[in-house]
Amino acid sequence: MQLSRRSGPDGRHQIRRGLLYMLFAGVIHYFAGGYGAPLQIPLPAAVLPFVTQYLTPLIFLGGLGLTLYGLFLRIKS
Repeated sequence: MQLSRRSGPDGRHQIRRGLLYMLFAGVIHYFAGGYGAPLQIPLPAAVLPFVTQYLTPLIFLGGLGLTLYGLFLRIKS
């Protein structure tokens, strides 16, 4: 008798990926915001406010949405 694996989407991968995106956004925001004083990001000063105000929250919210989707898949299965 051969057991078959589930071929549907598994929520674990989406949860892990979402948490990784949220961590990634936090690290980018930390260094782009100037909190990591010894390590400076070599970007022009005009780009950093755009990164800290728009891009890092967008990545964080995308990761949060992916995590919630993964949780939904885990509950559903």
